[in-house]
Amino acid sequence: MIYSSSRRRLLLTVIIVILLALAWLFSGGWFWKKPAHVISTRLLMNTIFNVQIFARDKKIGERLITEAFEEAQRIEHIMEPLKENGELKRINSREDDRWWILSADLRAVIEKSFNYYERSEGAFDPTIAPVKWLWDFENSGRVPSGSDLKEKLGSVGMRFIELHGDSLRFNNPGTKLDLGGVAKGYAVDRMIAVLKKGGALAGLVNAGGDISGFGKKPGGNDWIIGLRHPEKNRTLLIDPVSFASIATSGDYERCFIEDGVKYHHILDSTTGYPARGCVSVTVWTTSAMDADILSTTVFVMGAEKGVAFVESLEDVETLIFYNKGGELKTVMTSGIRGKIRF
Repeated sequence: MIYSSSRRRLLLTVIIVILLALAWLFSGGWFWKKPAHVISTRLLMNTIFNVQIFARDKKIGERLITEAFEEAQRIEHIMEPLKENGELKRINSREDDRWWILSADLRAVIEKSFNYYERSEGAFDPTIAPVKWLWDFENSGRVPSGSDLKEKLGSVGMRFIELHGDSLRFNNPGTKLDLGGVAKGYAVDRMIAVLKKGGALAGLVNAGGDISGFGKKPGGNDWIIGLRHPEKNRTLLIDPVSFASIATSGDYERCFIEDGVKYHHILDSTTGYPARGCVSVTVWTTSAMDADILSTTVFVMGAEKGVAFVESLEDVETLIFYNKGGELKTVMTSGIRGKIRF
């Protein structure tokens, strides 16, 4: 069959219109609609969780954020060490040395904790729990007695825990776990997974400084993340870093002052007292859980040893503020130099 040029042009136009209509249907029509920017904030894990996403429409965005928060609440229940009746609370309340079969979530977090405990030579140690609880940072805080610290320190150390596959056992009755240095990061990773699976176009989750994002904002813009200066009332702007997750640990987060001395919640498991080698530590890496652990780990190690430790790792960068001779100084890994606007 022979078509005239005008009929061929008409046929081509019809085909293009049909293809565009199909593309519109399969994409939910978002080529012609501006993505909805949905933001929500809730209190979880004793901190503020802020979630913002771009979705094809507002209803989808609200549903996805609700599902993400439900996932975070599930993680919080599993990993709460002292309250309610979640998995970790039951393990900490044990009265014998039985083997415990761990859920997939708790196993993932404890395995990661073991890994960094060994790599950091004990700088990251979630068995600091009984010492941490003596300080009572969840309330107004208090300085425990030296005798109490000495007693509780005797039960600190991952060597008191056996982990085989999905089974765990304590061989010291006084040893407990507090996963506060990793649980938030894990929750952020799980929330990001829920948002991605649900079809969010881009998103950012901020759990009190544990941050992870994906995708680009409309127009192809990157997420811009600012860092709080540890002493000055201003924000440091960071040029885009290739890693999706960031976490900051600082001596200003949970602290109290007694007799003119500031005590903060990042404890050195060798002394039972707050680590003094850093003022704040920010870590960039590939997952929020790793960033969460490493910011705490480096803080405990101190500036010099901490930056050397991070340089030995793949896909990790850090910025450290520390005091020397009464002056605030910085040190950072090579991959972050030139990206921080002081």
